[in-house]
Order: sequence, then C-alpha cells, then structure tokens
Amino acid sequence: MGGSRRPPVWVNEAAISPLFSDTQWVPIMRKLLPAALLATLLLPAEAFAEAWEAKTMRAPLSAREVERPLIIGKGWLEIGIGADVKQSKGYWGPDGAAEDFDDAVWLYTTESLNVRYGVVRRGEIYWSMPMHYLRLTNERLGTDTSGLFLGDPRFGYLFEAFRTDAPLTSVVTRIEIKAPAGNETPGSYIAGPGTYSSFVTTTGTTDALVGLDARRQLGIIGLQGGVHYTYRFSGLASYLIETESNQFNARIQPGFIVDANFGAILQLGPVALQGGGWVETHDEVRIGTTSPGIFPNQNLEPVEGSDGWSAGVDAGATIGATRNIDVVLKTHVPLRGEDLMFFPIEDLHPTRGITYSADLEFRF
Repeated sequence: MGGSRRPPVWVNEAAISPLFSDTQWVPIMRKLLPAALLATLLLPAEAFAEAWEAKTMRAPLSAREVERPLIIGKGWLEIGIGADVKQSKGYWGPDGAAEDFDDAVWLYTTESLNVRYGVVRRGEIYWSMPMHYLRLTNERLGTDTSGLFLGDPRFGYLFEAFRTDAPLTSVVTRIEIKAPAGNETPGSYIAGPGTYSSFVTTTGTTDALVGLDARRQLGIIGLQGGVHYTYRFSGLASYLIETESNQFNARIQPGFIVDANFGAILQLGPVALQGGGWVETHDEVRIGTTSPGIFPNQNLEPVEGSDGWSAGVDAGATIGATRNIDVVLKTHVPLRGEDLMFFPIEDLHPTRGITYSADLEFRF
C-alpha cells in the first residue's frame, strides 16, 4: 500500500527464440552425436554391470576353492553332472574284515544331476537326482545281469549360521530329505530264482538328515569337517516278503546313522587338493509286520548283526577352469565296513571297493 510494487518479469521471446529453433540445433547435434555414440560403447562394460549387480544383489564368489564358503551365495545357480564308479570283488565280514567273492564281480555306478541355488544371503537349497547302472557277472555260473535304474533323490537346505571373510570361516547347518523313488522290485519270486532279473536300488523308506559343517581358511590351506545324524523312517518294501501273517509285503526300518568327516584343502593356483577321513555308525535294521494304529513299528524286530561301523579316507582335487566352471575328481576308499546282509542294497550295507568320482559343475 505505501511501498512500491515490483513490476512483473516479462520474458523476451525474441531473445530466447533462437534456442528453440530447429535450424540452430542441427549443427550442434551433429557435433555431439559422435561423442554420444563413443560414450555408449565405452560405458556398458562397467556401468551396466554395476547396475545389474546392484539390482540382483548377487553374492561375490571366489575363483579359489579354499576361499569359498560352504553355501553357494545368493543369486548363484549351480548345475552339476556327476558319475561314480565302483567295481567290487569282495565284501566285509561280520567282524569288519575284508572278504573276497568266490567268482563274482559287482559293478555299481551312479550318474547324477545336481542343482544348487542361493535363495537368500545365508541360505541355499539343493537337489540331486541319481540313476544307477548295475552289472553282476560270475564266470563260473555264467551270470551276466545288468540294468539301468532310478535312484533315490535327495533335496535339502543349508543355512549359514556364522561367517567371516579374509580369512574365511563358514559354519552351516544342514537339513536333508531322501525320498524313496528307486527300483524296489527285484522280480517275481513265484517262478524261482531265475526270474530275479532286476536290482533293488532303494531301501523303500524316507531318510531325514540334520547336521553341522564348517570350513576355516589358513592362507592357502583350509580345514573342514562335519557331523550328521540321519533318522530313517520305516516303510513297506516290495523286496521284503512276509510269509506268516499273510500281509505279503513286510515293513523295514533301516538303522539310524551318525557320521563324521574331517579333511584339509591345499590351494595351488587353480587346483585345490583335498584329503580327509570319515567314520559312520549304523544302528540295527528292524523288520516285521505292520502294527495297527498310528504307530506302525510296534511289531518290528532287530536283525542281529546288522549294526556296526565303517571308516575310510577320501582324496581328490577341484580344478577351477574358470570362476564359473569346476572339474571335481575324487576317490572314496573304505578301510572297514559292515557285514554284507542286504545285497545289493548299497544304501544299507555297501560292498567293498574303491569309488572313483568325476563331476562337472557350471555356475550362472
């Protein structure tokens, strides 16, 4: 009212109109276009990669086995193809001593597809689907029986309870389920032993494993070990025949397992040499008829001599072709075993022999 009012600000259209003129921008764009194209070619290698990593939040993964934690890390997918081969010419006696077959040779192989995926920062899920090629020969009897059969799949979850870096310390808990899916029927027993033309590749029961694994890095050396407990549920088995109570199929409960392993890693460039030992204890196998009610195991009786313990050593190498591709070679050498009472079910009482393994692992 008593003061002076500021005059409105008017834009001088004549002064800024050349800035919005197409004819004025054409030569400027011609000069800037080559620089823009050059920047587009040079930037994606780092800028786009950083944007992708920030978006996916994929965990870092070392190219050296000794520096890797026991989980694969969030955002990583690993697909592995594996093969295990064991040719056995003997078995373990009741006292754990090594015995030889008279004339038989038993070939037991496992071909597997293995998948691991890091679902969260501290968690991993994994799955394994095996197949088995088996062959039993006996020159004296003229036996030559072979076949390819499905095995029992396993799937589980790893949770990293403790972790440090540089040097690495990784402690994980493990939960694993084994589902019965392998071949359970050896053939018809009605027409005599000549009709047994298939091999049993499953216990016909479910297993549940819980355990703890750890790894500690000391420069180029790593120490690792684990302890696990396996509860084995009971189930009806087609290979087990009951002849007294007219139930036909009998029920079996494999013995519970406690196992421990320990070993070391020596990193030499892209090759990680590994070695260690293991020990397992097995409870008695129980068989019988199914009892009525919600607890079907009341009629099961232990099989005398079916319990025991086994031990051995492992050796191998992990060859890191790249950070995304590994070749893993292993040997599994048993030094003591249990009485062979349930041949050919290797998941109950394994035959005596060295197992050679090779795995090819791809990570994305």
